[in-house]
Amino acid sequence: MFLLAIEDLLAHPRVIETREHIHHSIPKHDHMMRVARFAHYLAPLMGADRRTAVRAAILHDLDSRLGTLTSHGAIAARVATELGEPEDVAAAIISHMYPFGPRPTTPEGWVLVVADKLASLHDLSWFMGGLFTGRSLRVRRQLCASDPYVLARRATHRPIGKVWRRRSRAGTPMPQIEG
Repeated sequence: MFLLAIEDLLAHPRVIETREHIHHSIPKHDHMMRVARFAHYLAPLMGADRRTAVRAAILHDLDSRLGTLTSHGAIAARVATELGEPEDVAAAIISHMYPFGPRPTTPEGWVLVVADKLASLHDLSWFMGGLFTGRSLRVRRQLCASDPYVLARRATHRPIGKVWRRRSRAGTPMPQIEG
């Protein structure tokens, strides 16, 4: 079973905390587990080492918010290395955003690319289906209330409406749009 390959990682605080992080409007932990399941099934079909692919999958989005679409793979690969993972796990992670990031150089990297895209499609369909019942927005609200990154951003973020109201009260003329 694929859980045996990642049992130690599932108990790691960095992975556990992802249960409270939002990613694709669902818990990041759910997304990473889904990618790990897909990687478990795809690895033998694609000639890759199953253990390496699954370990890369469970770590591939750690600290993803600290980067961009193209750079967060390198950030997660660095985290994996800091956690003591071998170079082949980091090599698979760094290219998981292909074609937006670097091209995979290993079979495990290709497994992770495909598994991540399949899981992302599943995440989107789960979210869309939940819009009809209200489940998706309920989960999203819960995650936004528990995610430290979202909470920190809210504390420093000033919505544009507040800026406009403040400017109008202060007598500052609003910019005119010509057209």
